[in-house]
Amino acid sequence: MTHAYGPRLERVHRALKAAACLVDPLHPLGIRARSLLPAATGLSPQNVELCLRECLEIAPSDAELRALCCTTPEVPAAHVLLSANVFVGAHRAIAVGLAASELVSVRPSRREPQMTELLREAGAPFRIVEELRPSAGDHVWAYGSDETLRSVRSALPSAVTLHAHGSGFGVAVVSASSPPELEAAASALARDVVPFDQRGCLSPRVALVSGNFETARRLAEALVAHLARFEEQVPRGELSADERAAERRYRDLAAYSGELFAGTRYAVSLRAETPGEPLLVPPVGRNVHVVSTADVGAPLDAMRDAVTAVGVFGADSLRDRLLSLMPAARVSALGCMQRPPLDGPVDRRTFL
Repeated sequence: MTHAYGPRLERVHRALKAAACLVDPLHPLGIRARSLLPAATGLSPQNVELCLRECLEIAPSDAELRALCCTTPEVPAAHVLLSANVFVGAHRAIAVGLAASELVSVRPSRREPQMTELLREAGAPFRIVEELRPSAGDHVWAYGSDETLRSVRSALPSAVTLHAHGSGFGVAVVSASSPPELEAAASALARDVVPFDQRGCLSPRVALVSGNFETARRLAEALVAHLARFEEQVPRGELSADERAAERRYRDLAAYSGELFAGTRYAVSLRAETPGEPLLVPPVGRNVHVVSTADVGAPLDAMRDAVTAVGVFGADSLRDRLLSLMPAARVSALGCMQRPPLDGPVDRRTFL
């Protein structure tokens, strides 16, 4: 670490120490987190536990922290507007703010303020506010729907810099043929689908399978089996009325236009790619659309602006190609999409 980053890193380390309290199931704040967050997020207690244990970043490497400081501008004051989609996202967003400034104001989501409040109580050095009031020269990091971000942009003074991170989703890319490979790919994909019940921008909702239709079918069938097992171990939480309606529409359309393998709380649809036709992107709730394709390049290019993360199962050459095809997306091994390095916001796309 360079001396120039000293104060910035000290603030981030205080946030990491605060988050570690919540990960610890025996710490009083860890106990409170497990009590409060299921109702606040709609996730099952088992999913909250999974996400705290596996997705809340508390031990980044020195290289990650250097990257965080290198890519985050140092500013007079940082203002953070949080979304409710992924409760652990509050920690990363606050860490980015602390890397930027010693003056960090955070407006939590009104639907889920508990995570922010727990981090503050655990000692992370920021203040919670009802409204963000940035001054000239300040920077705002905003997370939410595209509509929300456009509204934020229009309301900010021109001398305030906005870092906007909007709606997005993940895509899995699978190059496999043998039954053991397809089984391993399905297991890894399920591990990325289950956390947060697919509400995050890292969650895969489409799986592109390089090869013939029967290969894609075998992956879809294996994925259904893994999602069924997860439903027993980490049940899906409650969906909102809008989410339930979107899921019904997805199932109807998927069954009409292709094949649908559905359980009560998960669904996998299957179809061969039709060149030039938009791909079906399922809604949240553990729903995955599996597509066989001769070349993953065309469907990825069509979704480029909306894809935040790509999970890869295949040879190193496939990963290298995806890094070239999707420079703004986070590319990782399938099964690790929900655990990106703490080197900045998860969303690397330019929104506004």
